Amino acid sequence: MRRYFLPLALLAVAAPLAAQDPSNTAVIVDPQFVSYQIGTGSGARTISQLGVPIAIIVPFSDRFNMDLSTSYASSQAKTAGVTSKITGLTDTQLRGNLTLGDNAAIITLGVNLPTGQYKVPDGQQVAAGQIGNDFLIYPVTSMGNGLATTGGIGFARTLGNWNLGIGASFRYSTAFDAYQVQSAILRFTPGTEARLRLGLDRPVGDGSFNVSLTYSKFGNDEAADSTFGTGDRALVQSAYAVPIGGNRDLLLSLWDLYRGVGQQFGGVGQQRVASPSENVANLGVAMGFQMGSGLYIQPNIEERSWIYDNSNAGLLTNVGVRLRFDWGGLTMNPSATYSLGSLYATGVPSTDLTGFKVALLIRLH
Repeated sequence: MRRYFLPLALLAVAAPLAAQDPSNTAVIVDPQFVSYQIGTGSGARTISQLGVPIAIIVPFSDRFNMDLSTSYASSQAKTAGVTSKITGLTDTQLRGNLTLGDNAAIITLGVNLPTGQYKVPDGQQVAAGQIGNDFLIYPVTSMGNGLATTGGIGFARTLGNWNLGIGASFRYSTAFDAYQVQSAILRFTPGTEARLRLGLDRPVGDGSFNVSLTYSKFGNDEAADSTFGTGDRALVQSAYAVPIGGNRDLLLSLWDLYRGVGQQFGGVGQQRVASPSENVANLGVAMGFQMGSGLYIQPNIEERSWIYDNSNAGLLTNVGVRLRFDWGGLTMNPSATYSLGSLYATGVPSTDLTGFKVALLIRLH
């Protein structure tokens, strides 16, 4: 599910800007550097990534716009002096959005163009496999997913003080050459994905509250002559924002991602076995301060937990600060985060986990 989350998240930020003026094109660049160290001493493993998601949204009218997104990524995994690294552009997503009626419905058609890194050789596979992690979130989670098309429709209406939104989409992917092991090429076909999303929001006093549920059902992936499943996913997201006086505001946020039981290769003869369920939950608190000269400062803290196969697999605390200010024709959003936590395995002492993230979201308007 996360394979195209970040570009669309960037476009969601850009959408309100573009809607203000049909002649306005929005450009967003979000360079980020993330690094985690797992363990200590000579056996420590370091996984880092420089990711640069880029998004452009072009409104052709007040009812139709198109957006384009891609990313550059350089990822590295290093253990005991052995380094695996993969660098390059990812796939490109092109999408058109048509609004119907009085903003009551929207139709979306998109295509994933295979401009990313393919036929990943042996020396790069460790780095490529480490970044698709729902607990340690990297800005770019996949270097390439093949040619795919997505169609979706969404509806919105007001119910008293509530705003209700319902959306559904379907994604179809084609086969591509994913890995190269010596002279052999592994051909991979991602499973289809059907997604249903339900969202609610309403004002609460001088603040606002929103909650959404996204359910994704995946078909079986195919590799060589075998099929296996990643497990269906459900994502709950909620936020409550309220001003608290003195140019200050409070933001409470929560998200919870559940992945159901799937199938993977393992055991003798690489037969298919059950892939255990997992759950990642994140609770955040942020306090914003509106300073002079248009500067906004928002210290924040998050607590994240990871449950794998019904057992505690990890805990992570993120402490950071976000800024926002305008500079010329740009809106600048720098941020920095320090992470501290532990990973757990049954019958094994906990493993220390530390990391940091720096980012600079730039929006041209």
